[in-house]
Amino acid sequence: MYFDSENILENKLIILFALSQFNIPMTKEQITQIILENVQISYFDIQFLIENLKTDAFIYEMSEAGVSYYSISEPGRSTLKLFESRIPTYIKEIITMFISQNKDKVLRQVKYQSSYVKQSDGEFIVNLVLLENEVSLIDIKLNVVNKNQAEFVCSNWEKNGDKLYTQLINTLIHE
Repeated sequence: MYFDSENILENKLIILFALSQFNIPMTKEQITQIILENVQISYFDIQFLIENLKTDAFIYEMSEAGVSYYSISEPGRSTLKLFESRIPTYIKEIITMFISQNKDKVLRQVKYQSSYVKQSDGEFIVNLVLLENEVSLIDIKLNVVNKNQAEFVCSNWEKNGDKLYTQLINTLIHE
């Protein structure tokens, strides 16, 4: 397989630059979002490069509540400082502008959580929660007649929670 080492180096530097500009740990999805929306690097290349940067200790991974976050390491900062001139100026400007305009949007963490508990009468109580940045936006408890329904409701919430939440809010706030 042929690899363009100059292009790989530039792409790694772009990822390091984005991480250095953000200045806080980010998920792989957040890093990918920034790069995909601003630079011509494929999704799969970004995933490969992140893992490669981690293996080479230019970035490090930490985990919190089951979520992996990545941050630039000191060797990564030193390398970026040494080779930053290899990143085209227009790419640095685009990434810097994107981050300044979209930092809150990129950092917003939305989680759809669901669980169910069997009641003594054989029914199940399903709990559906939508969290944004660890703040509860909605917390719904539903009574369903069997375990299959409970599992189905939980599955639908996790797949379609954003649509369901939007529909519910629109229904409640409109006459």
